[in-house]
Amino acid sequence: MPEQGQSASTFTIVGIALASTLVPLNSTMIAVALPTLADEFDITKGHAGVLITVYLVAMLVGQPTAGRIADHIGARRLAIIAVTGFGICSAAAMFATTFAMLVAIRAGQAVFASALSPSVQALVRKVTGPEARGRAFGVQGSVIGAGAGLGPVVGGLLLAAFGWRAIFAINLPIVIVVLIVLRRSVPASVDEPVPHTDNGPATESTDLDQPPIANPTFVAAFSTQALAVFAQYALLLVCPILLDDRGWGTGTIGLALSALTLGIIVMSPTGGRLGDEWGRRRPVVLALLVSTIAVATSAAFGTAVASAVLIVSLLFFGLGYGVASPSILTAGIEAAPEQRVGLAAGLLSMSRYVGSIIASILLTVIVSDDTSGVGTMLALSTLALGVSLFTASRLPRAPVAPKHAVAVG
Repeated sequence: MPEQGQSASTFTIVGIALASTLVPLNSTMIAVALPTLADEFDITKGHAGVLITVYLVAMLVGQPTAGRIADHIGARRLAIIAVTGFGICSAAAMFATTFAMLVAIRAGQAVFASALSPSVQALVRKVTGPEARGRAFGVQGSVIGAGAGLGPVVGGLLLAAFGWRAIFAINLPIVIVVLIVLRRSVPASVDEPVPHTDNGPATESTDLDQPPIANPTFVAAFSTQALAVFAQYALLLVCPILLDDRGWGTGTIGLALSALTLGIIVMSPTGGRLGDEWGRRRPVVLALLVSTIAVATSAAFGTAVASAVLIVSLLFFGLGYGVASPSILTAGIEAAPEQRVGLAAGLLSMSRYVGSIIASILLTVIVSDDTSGVGTMLALSTLALGVSLFTASRLPRAPVAPKHAVAVG
């Protein structure tokens, strides 16, 4: 197996990352189509929301399981299976004639989607050396951020021009591109087991029987990501409520929210590079400090926060989290032994859903239609970021140096 330092090209990383982009793209596109689907199948909009619920539940529950499967059969093999299955379900959804049929197909799509992030993240670790791994996860973060940000726009355009079936059809060219990259640019040898020896660096995890959740570095990465994502969703969920109460239109609100996504897209590659050059801890702590100050500024004003200040908070939160996210993910993935990378990736992916689901539950409990409680949610977002600074301080100062990386095209 090639020595470390022989890493995948940017083209290959982008191609691999496109697979995980299918997850947020199909989560946000379907949200735009719910009113149309409700009319199509003569159901309530609330009933149509089952299409989102089944997707989120499958992602929450399925990702750790998918990670374990990746460890057993190989990340490349699982990625190919998941992308193929996702494509088949997307094609089948185009021909659904009843809502029950569409829900069943959507559930299948969600099962395959739950395997995408763990397999892709495990694959990125395997095809990159430690000196370039942060950059690779930074590129992946930008690609995923673009998918999440473009989802509502693309969904709306497809819905207006071609109808709801087009939001499933758009997945097919992406699936084809990803399969070509996985088969032609990623060698099958990445799925070969890596022999364990006892002469690795002291910083590398060597206990193959220890689950990632028992590894202090992994726990720090998991906790930091869950807390940061909670803060992100708390901010994203209260902003539309507050701006809508002030008479903003849906299009303008969507544009305002894109400030956060833009920050993530722009800064993720830089964040990954800084993690490779500085070690994982410093860029995360400094970047999350920026995000904390941004949210705390809005929280200080509570419900009376000026709209401009809120939007600036969104932007600077996104810039900070964009820098921090690649190093958080890289540290967690590197903390796992080679034979447990898939499980670690699955658990880290699950941490995002833990944070977002807790935020959405608290929103329903705390925030009222008259916007009371918005200040409390902003305060909780600030508190979560404050705690994340502590957990981030437990991340390693320098990147872990695993013994193997695979050369790919």
